[in-house]
Amino acid sequence: MQANYLDAEILKSEKKRLEVFIGFLLTTTLVTIFIQFSHYQILRDTFKNPVSYPLIIIATVSMVITFMIGRRWVIQLQKHNRKLPRKYYWYTVLLEVFIPSAWLVVASQVEETSALLDSPIIFLYYILIIVSPLHLDFWVSAAMGLLIALFFMGYTYWVTAQYPIDFHLPMVTYYLRSLMYFLAGILAGLVANELKIRLSRTNREIREKEEIEGLFNQQVSKEMVVALKEKKDFSARLDVTILFLDIRDFTQRVQHLSPEEVNKFQNEFFSPVIELINESKGIVNQITGDGLMATFGAPVTDKTHYNCAWMAVEKILDFLGEFRTKSPEHATLEIGMGLHCGEVLVGNIGTETRKQLSISGTPVIIASRIEQLNKELNSTVLISRQLFNLLKDKIQTFEIKGLVKMKGLDEEIEIIKVH
Repeated sequence: MQANYLDAEILKSEKKRLEVFIGFLLTTTLVTIFIQFSHYQILRDTFKNPVSYPLIIIATVSMVITFMIGRRWVIQLQKHNRKLPRKYYWYTVLLEVFIPSAWLVVASQVEETSALLDSPIIFLYYILIIVSPLHLDFWVSAAMGLLIALFFMGYTYWVTAQYPIDFHLPMVTYYLRSLMYFLAGILAGLVANELKIRLSRTNREIREKEEIEGLFNQQVSKEMVVALKEKKDFSARLDVTILFLDIRDFTQRVQHLSPEEVNKFQNEFFSPVIELINESKGIVNQITGDGLMATFGAPVTDKTHYNCAWMAVEKILDFLGEFRTKSPEHATLEIGMGLHCGEVLVGNIGTETRKQLSISGTPVIIASRIEQLNKELNSTVLISRQLFNLLKDKIQTFEIKGLVKMKGLDEEIEIIKVH
């Protein structure tokens, strides 16, 4: 079965759990070896039978091998994007509980003592339970706690009957350890369940956020989204080039089409155009039914914004030719583009509850007015003298249309026809 996000996270968590245990066991092995050579008397005082110490090494190596096999299993599942099967959980739980338990039984028989009830090996069970929430499964942690509790209860009964000794505490306290193991397993399971819930919730919130950002990116450029994330009240004065594009006689062209057909036509034309603008380091600020507005040089400052804008114009004109050829019904499609450059204000405008990204300033108005002149001047691309002076090395053919008085502006603007 293919692994989803949560399954993939469980695999990562399980791999980390196994690596933690491998590191822990190797460290304890090195410590015991050090004690064996530097403080040999401690081991002689602890174990009467010389076989006991090799049994510790055998048990430790067995657990390391068990964890290594489990780790390899997990890595293979990760490579093939598979989820952990249930049998894996029982493999780990049974072996992890069985190996130290087997050592306790064998060591008790070899040493002929019940003193191991108070040995450090007892704390290994707590470590197993503490780390078990990384399984992210309540029942695994609970099952481990139950297995350890049942074993320890049986072991306590057997070893104290077989090798009775004087206890410093009442016998019932040793049986209470079994209850503590079981309760620890339940608590570890609750922790695992809570981690799983939070992980699922976090994943859901991330996906929802990504969906929202995806929708936002469709309305605003990804560069602007980044700028807004870094600074919510983003505002800056920037030198930019502004492009307005309009489809000629749009209403007449779509008046006999259904809404679905109009939407299909808009997507077929505007989607590639938007991509071409993005490729040219521009951002689309507004999309209307029959046109769009794009800016080059904002929100990321780019001193060559005019070159990027001209690159976009050339690409759009090439696309227009291909679009006409591939779609006979649009063979007569005409567009108009108007461009101007200057300093604008880029930022958020609105109230605390409702804001809108805006590119504002006189250059925006001028670019819009220039685009509207295309129909009157029977042209496809018009630019201002100010922009032409920056691009004259790139424009081979052009026609000066002279000064034009634009509505709402005191100053006349000289217009250049470049296509």
